[in-house]
Amino acid sequence: MKKNVFFIFLILLMPIIVSAQETCNLQVTLLNQDPYPAIPDSYVKLVFQVSGLSDPSCKGARFEILPSYPFSLDTGDALRTLDDTTWTSSNFKSDWMVPYKLRVDADALDGETEIEVRASPGSWGITQNFIRKVFPITIQDARTDFDAVVQDVSGSSVSIALANTGKYAANSVVVRIPEQEGFSAVGTDGQMVGNLASGDYTVVSFELKEKGSSDSKLLFDIYYTDSLGKRRIVTKELPIDLNSNSIISSLDSSMLTQKNQGFFSSLASNWVFWIVAIAVLGLTGWYYWKKRNKRR
Repeated sequence: MKKNVFFIFLILLMPIIVSAQETCNLQVTLLNQDPYPAIPDSYVKLVFQVSGLSDPSCKGARFEILPSYPFSLDTGDALRTLDDTTWTSSNFKSDWMVPYKLRVDADALDGETEIEVRASPGSWGITQNFIRKVFPITIQDARTDFDAVVQDVSGSSVSIALANTGKYAANSVVVRIPEQEGFSAVGTDGQMVGNLASGDYTVVSFELKEKGSSDSKLLFDIYYTDSLGKRRIVTKELPIDLNSNSIISSLDSSMLTQKNQGFFSSLASNWVFWIVAIAVLGLTGWYYWKKRNKRR
């Protein structure tokens, strides 16, 4: 009698045991963020790991990322599906790696911003709830910017004042003159500057040869390493006229000539005045002298 009761109890317990064994327990983690931290106006690659898929009751899985500002997807593949045939009894893998490439908005603020994802077993219906998870993504804008003005033009030599106007330091700064239509560098086309803290400035000089019209703009590249160790490049342009000095000199010479002409003309006029004045005085003196002699 006791044996019969025991077997009946096992029979009743089996569905519960089987049901417990067939429960799909998915775990979602953020495995990698590249770069770390993420950089505004750039891309960040995220790799999520979905664990627990070796359980046959899962029948595959679904995974979806729900990006919100400042993150966005260039393509509409937010939802990914893993077919249940991927996992077999001989497959010892139980993890699914799900990569995404997100764009970070140019105006994203420094700090941590949350990204939401959701996952569900393939055995769950479309209307059933997903497992939702939220992960912090670190953002830091390590870029800087530069302002430049023409400091001096002397013949073919051009001096450019370069200032770090961003809020981060620029390390190992190099300024180069690339190939371009308007100008070419004579001799060296690059100059090592070194490190520029925020607010610092320096002056670089190049010998240039004009190839295009006089209204051409000089393009120059600024290479630097940001605070995260990433090498970056910023391209700037400035209007430069290598003939400006000769024009100024010509104008100065012309003005000088005009001044000289005026000076000499004025001087000549003054001499005429004095000659006439002396002649008048001489004639007047002679007249009075002659008149005086007649009276005697």
